[in-house]
Amino acid sequence: MEKKYFIFGACLILIAVAGFLGLKNIQQAKKNISISNQLLTVGEQKSANSNQDAAIDQQPTGDSSQEVAVGNVQKTNNEQSSKSDKQNAVENSPVIKEASSVISNQLSSTDAAKQSSSAGKIVSKLVSWGFQKSSERKIDTVILHSSYDALGSDPFSVSGVIAEYKQAQVSPHYLIARDGTIYQLVSDQNIAWHAGVAKMPDGRTDVNSFSIGVEIINTQTGKFTDQQYSAVNSLIATLKKKYPIKNILGHSDIASGRKTDPWGIIWGKVNR
Repeated sequence: MEKKYFIFGACLILIAVAGFLGLKNIQQAKKNISISNQLLTVGEQKSANSNQDAAIDQQPTGDSSQEVAVGNVQKTNNEQSSKSDKQNAVENSPVIKEASSVISNQLSSTDAAKQSSSAGKIVSKLVSWGFQKSSERKIDTVILHSSYDALGSDPFSVSGVIAEYKQAQVSPHYLIARDGTIYQLVSDQNIAWHAGVAKMPDGRTDVNSFSIGVEIINTQTGKFTDQQYSAVNSLIATLKKKYPIKNILGHSDIASGRKTDPWGIIWGKVNR
């Protein structure tokens, strides 16, 4: 009986020792696992720090690219500024300025020459209305008128003025455009209907029968061009060679109170 108790007690002691040893091993294992987790966390933090350092290391690269881009823009701006300075230097060069002035004067002279060549040139543009045929009339008077296109958009339009003559069934012998071109609308020997009811200073009436009518395109408030004055004088000189011209008058001179044209004429510029 005592032997059984002894064996049972020994077993309990062995179980207690084994339990103590097992518990100690479990605690040691937990401690090891905790240490491993701490080490892993430290490693992850180091890795994260390394990645952050790498990102920080890469940041200057972006800044460097931006600096390079800014440098390229500044370089381009400097090049453009340099080109602009060179261009300004060339344009402001005395030689270039003198050449430009010569070219400009030549162009102005060419334009003036073209206008001058048109002034006094007679262009035949005979109409089929506004006159009466005649072959033996005696011409001694020139009557100057002025008219413009009151119906169209351009008051100085030659075609517009002629269209108004057609509508009214009247016409002068000659029409002088703004550039000095002279358009002959009716032959000299035919009686053009230009004067209307009129009376000469010498008392004669039926003015159309012995006069040449000359219309000069101008508005009521405008002025004649130099080319028109030149054309008028050229035409008067031509007519004086052909006929014994004694009178050069304005429409207002033979139809006082009814007519006020030629508007704006400077008689001192007319070779009467």
